[in-house]
Amino acid sequence: MEIYDMIEILVYVFVLSNALMLGLLFFTTKSDNKKANILLGIFLWSNAFQFFKDILNEIGYAGLTIEPFLLSLPLLFFYLLITINKKIENWHFLLFIPGIIHNILLHYNGSFFKENAVTKYEAIIYLLEIALMVYAFKILQNHKEKLTDFYSNLDNKSLTWLKSIFGLNILIHLLSISTFIYDLSHLEIVESSIDTAALGLTAFMIFWIAHKGFSQPEIFRKRLFLAADDEKLNLEEGQGDILLDEDDKLVEVKEQGCAEEPIKTEQDIRKFTQIKEKIRERELFINPKLNLRSLAKDLDVKEKELSRLINACGNINFYQLINEFRIEKFKQLLESPKASQFTLLGLAIKSGFSSKSTFYTAFKKLEGMSPKQYEKSIKKS
Repeated sequence: MEIYDMIEILVYVFVLSNALMLGLLFFTTKSDNKKANILLGIFLWSNAFQFFKDILNEIGYAGLTIEPFLLSLPLLFFYLLITINKKIENWHFLLFIPGIIHNILLHYNGSFFKENAVTKYEAIIYLLEIALMVYAFKILQNHKEKLTDFYSNLDNKSLTWLKSIFGLNILIHLLSISTFIYDLSHLEIVESSIDTAALGLTAFMIFWIAHKGFSQPEIFRKRLFLAADDEKLNLEEGQGDILLDEDDKLVEVKEQGCAEEPIKTEQDIRKFTQIKEKIRERELFINPKLNLRSLAKDLDVKEKELSRLINACGNINFYQLINEFRIEKFKQLLESPKASQFTLLGLAIKSGFSSKSTFYTAFKKLEGMSPKQYEKSIKKS
């Protein structure tokens, strides 16, 4: 066995062991997103099995013709749906069919099919799986547009992470399909380079998941997004235990949808009032990319403390609070002399909103009418 082959096997073993351990971690860790994490664990184990199969091939045993990685892509898609609170429909289970067909063709290659005739079918199945990942990417993009101005900084991290995983899988498949579309048997170096690149991207994906799992574990702990069947907003994370001074008066605030009632003190109320005054005076809400972290930095307040004050004293979450300021500004602009120079959407953008859909949704939720209806009402008065 050549040194290069030995190094390649050692890399396979190293990545395989990491995928197994990481998958086990997702299986056993308790979280609010347990079902999705189990699917992610199975996805990682399927990749580990793929590396195990490659190790056997390297040492001369080619008895396993299963391609588990292809069966795992629907699991990754299911993980996406659960994480963003979308319902798994019955037809989604049909997404396993291309991978099953692929493995059947591989198993019976040479028995019921002419030798190497399966190659063209493999290319088609790879294309179908690329289409699935592009579809998943589109779902993420649409979901992000829907949540613009509403999702928290943590949600933003999760959306970015999910998009990077599906983007990596698209690249891996494009590399794999290139060896089917073009006959590279006479270009051994090129073919080997493509296989190495695909291996490297797969290994990077596993370590990327591991990195996120340890550096930002909160991404995997909760379903962080709006439910698909309503427009309810999730409360910001970071409500910890509240330590009270002896002289502080306790005021109970009922939090809608929460089992426990957060409490606030008179000192909290004063702090929250000062925070709102600073936001209004400096018009920090005008920034369409404003999030909890950037606002905390602008106000010189700890992110967790700011989130707690908003939830406890305002009985709302961060983006609901910011949208209240934006709607207040929109109403001021609408009644100003310059209002005739802009459309309703133009005024909304000047108020800090970045899309029409989120502006209309937030305005109707707060005012009980559409922006157009509100405009007509002030003209009548």
